[in-house]
Amino acid sequence: MSDPIVGKLKEWKNHPLIFVSEALGVKHISDQQADGLVKFAKTKKMSIRSGHGTGKTVFAAWCILWFLTTRAYSKVMCTAPTGRQLSDYLWSTISKWLRQSLIADEFIIQKDKVYHISSPKEWWARAISASVKATKEEQAETLSGIHDKHLLIVVDESAGVHDPVFIPIEGALTQEDNKVLLIGNMTQNKGYFYDTHFHSTIKQSWTRLHWDCRKSSLVKPEYPEYMAAKYGVDSNIFRIRVEGNPPLDDDTVLIPTTWAQQCVGNEIPEESIKDDPLYLGVDVARYGDDASIILPRRNHKIYPWSEFKTMNTMDLGGYINQDYYELNAEGVGIDVIGVGGPVYDWLQKKNIPGLTGVNVTHSSSDITKYHRLRDELWCRVRDKCMLGLYSFPEIKRPMDQESLGVQLVNELCSVKYKFNAHGGIVVESKKDMKARGIASPNIADALCITEYFHNMSSRIWKKKKKKKTIRPGMEKGTRLTRDTWQIA
Repeated sequence: MSDPIVGKLKEWKNHPLIFVSEALGVKHISDQQADGLVKFAKTKKMSIRSGHGTGKTVFAAWCILWFLTTRAYSKVMCTAPTGRQLSDYLWSTISKWLRQSLIADEFIIQKDKVYHISSPKEWWARAISASVKATKEEQAETLSGIHDKHLLIVVDESAGVHDPVFIPIEGALTQEDNKVLLIGNMTQNKGYFYDTHFHSTIKQSWTRLHWDCRKSSLVKPEYPEYMAAKYGVDSNIFRIRVEGNPPLDDDTVLIPTTWAQQCVGNEIPEESIKDDPLYLGVDVARYGDDASIILPRRNHKIYPWSEFKTMNTMDLGGYINQDYYELNAEGVGIDVIGVGGPVYDWLQKKNIPGLTGVNVTHSSSDITKYHRLRDELWCRVRDKCMLGLYSFPEIKRPMDQESLGVQLVNELCSVKYKFNAHGGIVVESKKDMKARGIASPNIADALCITEYFHNMSSRIWKKKKKKKTIRPGMEKGTRLTRDTWQIA
């Protein structure tokens, strides 16, 4: 390394806080991050449970760069629930701080690897994620087989990583300068990450930190206030996102947080669903504080939605009409109860193809399972969250504290349920949620509207490009007439 860096290595090696300030040029380090850096230098195993926005991924990136810089021929293994979590968040954060640092010329960063220019094969950090569809044995191979004098293992968003991935960690920490860092929102009240904080025996071997976002200088006071007003201070959403605590067991919550959370950033390649129709689910706002939602969906992939407040029937209908044509959608489902009815009527006059009114008060397919159609649609969403089938957008709009996917998760996991006289599920109404101080789940309801179509969408809305198909008996180049297409 260059002489100025070599002259500081001895000090930096034992003081990551000084390294972050001097080598990376960080001007604002929160008290929580500073405390974590001081303690990380002195510990072998650290686990941090955190609220939202406390800079936990930034902290992990700092630790990785510190370890790589101050240990010659060191190795760092990084993992997270998804490859996108690694590339879009952890790796991009490493790239940001490396680019503006004193060590920028010492390391090369690639898509899934950072290495020192002098020894690409012996001095590196790698990103590797386990496939959620892999067997337990295959998942356990994610972090296995690596042993070294200077070894760091980092697990970002640890609660979302499957337990088998953690199995090799204990066996890998065999030498004095081996470290492990677990960090993330505590979205589950069980599992390896949870045990490092709450298991009576296991937690004893870990340095445990708790970052409540209300105590972070990186989080604006408006965020916890907003979350308290929307979901309530007693809700699991507030516990996870604000307090940094695990959810409490609540048998009345319809969709557990961990089920919905696994869908955020879940990758569904566009190529695999390109022949499926895109359609819109619309939930029309009923109260002044609520928002109307236009939510696009193709197969199980949910795209960024439009959100409108205090808008009249004609204007909202105009935006639905605009999204329909701009997105090349093939159908629209709209909740026609209450104020949704006039919006549907306005759109019907515009002759939008595939327009369908959905009356969620209608009977379900089986009253012994679901009280009404609305309850059945919510239960379909619950079952698909449990299986991790959805892909919720991991996109953060300007001025938003949370990604769109996390906003949807928060709504899905705030709804409770009970049973009717026949034993069928009755999902909590928006009115009842309002009564206990919980905001209306408008985005989640729009998703439920799309479930009305999903199982039969490809049959309802045939792809227009199929009219180009040459049917048997037709000569090449023969034009398909409207009548021919209808027969086909």
